[in-house]
Amino acid sequence: MEEEDTAALKVQTVYRGHASRKKTEQLKHDVSRRKVREYLQRNKIHNLLQHLICLLTHIRPDDPKAFLVEEIQRLQNNEKTDLVLEDDLDTMYDMVDITKQGYVTGTQLKHATVNLSAEVSTKIEPTKRYTRQEFKDTLGCGLQTVNTWRK
Repeated sequence: MEEEDTAALKVQTVYRGHASRKKTEQLKHDVSRRKVREYLQRNKIHNLLQHLICLLTHIRPDDPKAFLVEEIQRLQNNEKTDLVLEDDLDTMYDMVDITKQGYVTGTQLKHATVNLSAEVSTKIEPTKRYTRQEFKDTLGCGLQTVNTWRK
């Protein structure tokens, strides 16, 4: 009986040692994961990567690496990035000028800026008639991405 107790004691000791080592390793892993998560949150890495991936999928440049380098340089210089192309603005204008009058009213332009969450710095006159080019000039500068991932 004494030999069985000794054998059982050895098994328990080995098991407890293994469990203790495993628990220590898990704690180290948890601390490491927490530090990584804090770093990513503090530096807004998720927002940066999301911004870059959105631009890549929207613009689809021929040379993605060169495009990313240029975009990161723009971000470092706090410059804006054009998110819409000239054709996109023409399509938007055509969607607003559904009667094909060759102009849109200030009210229509204002609704377009609100619906697209565009930040427009010029005052939009509700009764003024805006040509295609005026529409594109007014709306185009408001539809740029800004450096939102920085502190």
